[in-house]
Amino acid sequence: MEIHRNRVALAIFAVTLIAASHTVKGDPKHPVLHPSGFGMHSYAAWKAQQGLTDSSGAKNQALYFQKDTLTANFAAGVATIDGFEGTPTSELGELAFWYRKDGHCGAGAPRFNVRVEVAPGAPRQTIFFGCNSGMVATNTALDGQGRLWERRSTGNLLTVLPAGTITSLAIIYDEGEEFPPGFVYLDNVQVGSKIWTSAADNANE
Repeated sequence: MEIHRNRVALAIFAVTLIAASHTVKGDPKHPVLHPSGFGMHSYAAWKAQQGLTDSSGAKNQALYFQKDTLTANFAAGVATIDGFEGTPTSELGELAFWYRKDGHCGAGAPRFNVRVEVAPGAPRQTIFFGCNSGMVATNTALDGQGRLWERRSTGNLLTVLPAGTITSLAIIYDEGEEFPPGFVYLDNVQVGSKIWTSAADNANE
């Protein structure tokens, strides 16, 4: 339990630092996904020819997350999702992604972290939805190279999240080498009605 609390606290601290480093914030009509990361052997980035069909072009990008070190180490692959800050939790809808089955899908990573303020000035809460804890399988598909993907979804969060406003949203990959293979590819990342099939979808509005 102590390790879990430490991981959550470190992830919140890291996401805050990464978000603060962005000079341009999104808005609910034009949300932006920023892959990044911190610490030893850990990062996130879009990779070409690793994913499902993109909404445009033929790059077939997928979002790669890696943590090739111990879970206890201060490190993670992170993708912050800007633009939903200040949005009521009742309007968030569904969170989902497709993960490639040769990667890790654990209870704690990859996961969505939703930071919520239930009232102005009140302590903020972090609610997380792990690939294998809080999210369920809804579909499978093969990509152009015959690799198997599975869609994981929270379903509609209307009755799950506490009433309040969202202060930050991110995908975290911080389970390490004790959970092989130490990486995962995600694609078609969904927040409400917005879906990222590639880096180009930051601009496709």
